[in-house]
Amino acid sequence: MIADPGLSSPIKQQLASVGGTHMAYREVGEGDPILFLHGNPMSSYLWRNIMVQLQDVGRCIAPDLIGMGGSGRLAGDDYRYSTHQHYLDAFCEALGLDRDVIVVGHDWGGALGFDWARKHPEAVQGIAYGETLVHPTVGNEPPERAELIRFCRSSDGESAILHGDFLLDVFMKASTLRPLPPEVEQEYRKPWLAEGESRRPMLTWVQQVPLSGEPEDVFTSIGQYSQWLSSSAIPKLLIVSTQGQLSGPNLAYCRSWPNQSEVVVEAKHFFQEDAPAAVGAALRDWALRLRSPAGQR
Repeated sequence: MIADPGLSSPIKQQLASVGGTHMAYREVGEGDPILFLHGNPMSSYLWRNIMVQLQDVGRCIAPDLIGMGGSGRLAGDDYRYSTHQHYLDAFCEALGLDRDVIVVGHDWGGALGFDWARKHPEAVQGIAYGETLVHPTVGNEPPERAELIRFCRSSDGESAILHGDFLLDVFMKASTLRPLPPEVEQEYRKPWLAEGESRRPMLTWVQQVPLSGEPEDVFTSIGQYSQWLSSSAIPKLLIVSTQGQLSGPNLAYCRSWPNQSEVVVEAKHFFQEDAPAAVGAALRDWALRLRSPAGQR
């Protein structure tokens, strides 16, 4: 166990043995678990400034998804959504996350968190989410998103991502209101420094965004948890970024989900970098209400 580099907080970095490899995770606090899930092409580092604000509310745990951050790489190139589902299930089982879990998800981490909650509703106390996939047609609109997915599924797109910085630059330079500090951007880029197959997880994630119903298994999975969330009474917190990707019909759709609170923050896609204080405060207040005697009735 080592202190998180560059942080003056008590966050620790640890490893869990999962499925013949390991998953790295950051942890701080004690009590009932709060599970923070990142998306593409990030790592648990994304949640560092949020976790410290909730460390007295629960045991804050943020894993690096398989093949990402400090987690192990798989022998083959199978980083499909179903593979991530399998390893997240195994990670939660290894850490004993089986009751009173608050799930906090962003981007693909939101999708994985939604799916895990749907399959383990008895273990879930609440779900907080933002900038994620709330409906199976997410890849169809706007047109530029569909165009990006098509490009990433082409041979030219694969080369641009595996052997260039095209996708990293899209995320690092266009997804926050202000440029990231150099040391922060360096931390996010560190797992992807080597070109080639080591960048396969990042490429596969974009290719897995459903477009015109494909991949079918991902389209189906998102449809299943989307329908479940539209009727589930589990408490929810929607984090809306003023300049984010979750907008239009998809935002209107998830705003109709029951038993839901909402916070709007000045941010682009990565609200964790643009508005950590506002997001942390909203999450903390919401989680405290859930965990009060009145909130548990």
